[in-house]
Amino acid sequence: MICVDGISKSFGNNLAVKDVSFCVKENQIVGLLGENGAGKTTLMNIITGYLEPDQGNVQVNGCHIQNQPYQAKRSVGYLPEEPPLYPEMTVKEYLSFCIELKEVVKDDRKKHLNEILSVTNLHEVRHRKVGNLSHGFKQRVGLAQALCGNPDVLLLDEPTNGLDPSQIVEFRKMVHNLSRQHTIVLSSHVLGLVQSMCQRVLILHRGELVADRTIGECAEGCFSLVLAAPPKSILPGLRELPSVERVTLTPPPNSKESHVLVETKEPERFPFELSSFVSGHQVAILELKQHEDSLEEIYMKALRSHGDDVL
Repeated sequence: MICVDGISKSFGNNLAVKDVSFCVKENQIVGLLGENGAGKTTLMNIITGYLEPDQGNVQVNGCHIQNQPYQAKRSVGYLPEEPPLYPEMTVKEYLSFCIELKEVVKDDRKKHLNEILSVTNLHEVRHRKVGNLSHGFKQRVGLAQALCGNPDVLLLDEPTNGLDPSQIVEFRKMVHNLSRQHTIVLSSHVLGLVQSMCQRVLILHRGELVADRTIGECAEGCFSLVLAAPPKSILPGLRELPSVERVTLTPPPNSKESHVLVETKEPERFPFELSSFVSGHQVAILELKQHEDSLEEIYMKALRSHGDDVL
């Protein structure tokens, strides 16, 4: 659906995006994560064709964004960080204008407008001027314009900026519903938002793609373990197992059970060592599973792997 191949872009001496490559499959919700200035918006603008890369190429629906810009851009709906709204127009007038720009067949325009108003819950404000709407409604109008023409791909750049918690929940539900018919790339620096909405995360750091992970993916060589023994009696011996690199107590604190996270350099060997260990100590294993990294852990590991000193 989207294929980004070796994209680089500089502004003067500032290298904004460096040799970024990835592909996004149909109907995925992919989070583009990174701190402010990481290159997220620049990359979004390149995918839409608004900016031309210095190197590399982008294909959308099999169409090259530079060689076949008309065909490629018809497949893309874009909600930038600051939605391109006309405050003097009513919501209906503005969306009708966007639908006309997207060259929707005349006979289908009224039906298409009603569908968009319904999906984005804008029917009640369709006759109000955009400039008089609250920030939350303006964001909905911005999303609605991205849906004009029914594009296969939606690019959403910091779509929840300035929204209150209830508006964020509503926006998240809309995006989940849209993912049934659209491929979505959502740019944000908010970990919790990406964790709750996306199946996969791309992490940009100083213009480079430093991680491409499935959210909830099991961490290699890391196990969550619950043993029926108090920590004081079991942790020293557990830490001495040959394959174990680190043992960390995890919540909840319990005087009768040990909840631990075990990092091992030999994940195939560890379960056998653990079995022998607990047999010798007559301790029951209450739970043993591969540990799933949280998005915060994925993000911090990605930065550490590129030499950043983070807590």
